[in-house]
Amino acid sequence: MMMHLNIQQLVPLVTCLMFSAFSYGQDVLRLGIPILKPFTYIEDGVFKGTAVPPVKQALENSDLKYEWVFIENYSLLLKAVRSNTIDGFFVATKNVERDKYARFSKPVFMDHYSWFILNNAPYELDSSDFKLNARIGAILKTNSHRLTIRRGYQVYGQPSELLAQQFISGTLDAVFATQASFGYELNTINFPKKKYTIVQDSERPFGIYISKKYLGRHPNTLDKINQHIITE
Repeated sequence: MMMHLNIQQLVPLVTCLMFSAFSYGQDVLRLGIPILKPFTYIEDGVFKGTAVPPVKQALENSDLKYEWVFIENYSLLLKAVRSNTIDGFFVATKNVERDKYARFSKPVFMDHYSWFILNNAPYELDSSDFKLNARIGAILKTNSHRLTIRRGYQVYGQPSELLAQQFISGTLDAVFATQASFGYELNTINFPKKKYTIVQDSERPFGIYISKKYLGRHPNTLDKINQHIITE
């Protein structure tokens, strides 16, 4: 089933859609899902995106009861795991903070963190001027956002759609983001590829986090899921 989570209160509000019910005697596995197009999003009250079918198949083939909960961004997803409001989330990349509270699955797919740079930007990517003066954006509360901050860039964190608008208007010189995700936003608004350059930074696995609290009650759950993940 799908629920929407109140961002301020972090409590489930509305049950909208039943997805599945299997495996009697086990807790329902509550997985949070953010908006990260084209991987995960909601349309007409239904979860959609390229990551949804393979995760759904892995859960059902694992004979698990589960429900999906919409939570807007990754910071709130982790808070919900820490408060035991949800038992995990997808899709995500690894970081040290998430690893404190949850375990990471096999990759559901691989993608790159990449730089999107306007061809008329005044600075070269590898220059000191770029790091000091370029107007850089990142998708708010994502690992790529955190990474640019740790690397010492001055970064503007925004939701993906707003970030794309700022990029095409020239408000930003560059964006650091998951390549498929930000590329999807630019393609959606028909921004010509000849106006920007993509420079790949690093390849990353995207997968499912399951909370250590849930795995303490059901220690074989992640192993079951991993057996049924088919990495793209």
